[in-house]
Amino acid sequence: MVWPGASAAMTERSAPGDEPSPPGNREPLRKPSHFSLRACEAAWPSGVASLQVDAVELKAPVDEARRIVVIGDTGCRLKASDLAYQGCNDPVDWPFQRVLAQALALKPDLVVHVGDYHYRESPCPAGMAVCEASPWGYGDDTWQADFFQPARALLAAAPWVFVRGNHEACSRAGQGWMRYLDPATGPARSCGPEAPGLNDGDFTPPFVVPLSPRSQLIVFDSSEIGSRTPAPTSPAWARWRAQLDQVADLARQRAQSLFVSHHPSLAFNPTPLGAPSTARSGLTPLLQEAVPGRLFPTGVQATLHGHIHMHQALGFASDHPATLVIGNSGSAAFGQVNTEAALKHSLLPGARLETVDLHTDFGFTLMTATPDGWQLQAHDTNGRPLSTCSLVASKLRC
Repeated sequence: MVWPGASAAMTERSAPGDEPSPPGNREPLRKPSHFSLRACEAAWPSGVASLQVDAVELKAPVDEARRIVVIGDTGCRLKASDLAYQGCNDPVDWPFQRVLAQALALKPDLVVHVGDYHYRESPCPAGMAVCEASPWGYGDDTWQADFFQPARALLAAAPWVFVRGNHEACSRAGQGWMRYLDPATGPARSCGPEAPGLNDGDFTPPFVVPLSPRSQLIVFDSSEIGSRTPAPTSPAWARWRAQLDQVADLARQRAQSLFVSHHPSLAFNPTPLGAPSTARSGLTPLLQEAVPGRLFPTGVQATLHGHIHMHQALGFASDHPATLVIGNSGSAAFGQVNTEAALKHSLLPGARLETVDLHTDFGFTLMTATPDGWQLQAHDTNGRPLSTCSLVASKLRC
């Protein structure tokens, strides 16, 4: 990497090579994962505003991130076990490129991806033109098609925070995640098992991303836990429980924190007719034990997630942080949630909703810092604002 007056060598993170089909993968057709790229890393040099890696110019993070684009669940779904085949060749059916173009036009200081980058797990059926010739599996060709090539311009335009989704767990696209997006430094971690029922590669220590002297993101890896809660006597329970204690410690570093993970605990699942249904997260019982009632430490003003393929902004009259779900940036969506019925629905005993903003349009959200909090504006794929909310402390108003 090169910057005015100096340069530095990068350290190899992973070499090209083949890996066996991900352990535990259950898709009917599987194949080894081929990685043709060499991944390297280096610490950003102090005081340098921008630098070049080959022909790509990268910008340093700003001291205060005031404009943050949030996207999530972006890949094109090809999954034989669900008989789900999205139109990867159709910019309307898979609009990720359009979402990226609108996000780029807003010139964000930071981009946050709340997880699920990779969805092309199975081959496109013969004769299906909307996904014909799409790569599939978990190697470089699918990572390039689903994420890196579409996102190329926005990756170069602003720093990113990468949150790990269930599609990046070790049983799915975890091999590519470890090589390219895992926050751990040094040689790429392995997805090999540590003990029966415990895969060390499915755990990442929580970490913070400072946004300003007052606020920060706390990034949490919920990729493997999904909707299944481990037994309280299991090693997995102990590991996640210890990580939630770390979250409480990290929350003390700033006056306000946004907890960012892929799976929401206080949100809705869409249904065909819109009847509200509580989204299930295996992390919820652990959160209830860590912080009874509120689930999150006092300094957490809102939680930020994906996983559910729609937009949700939920504010509570009770002492709970606001929930923001931005899982509508490209992956196929099903169902809806009726707003009036949602307001009357209890997501968790003691959690009383007072603000519900929902939509199923593809798009993204722009968070803009205000003197007393954040403005949240949901956009569709044409850049048209769909709703505007304000977040002050943990109170959401739309």
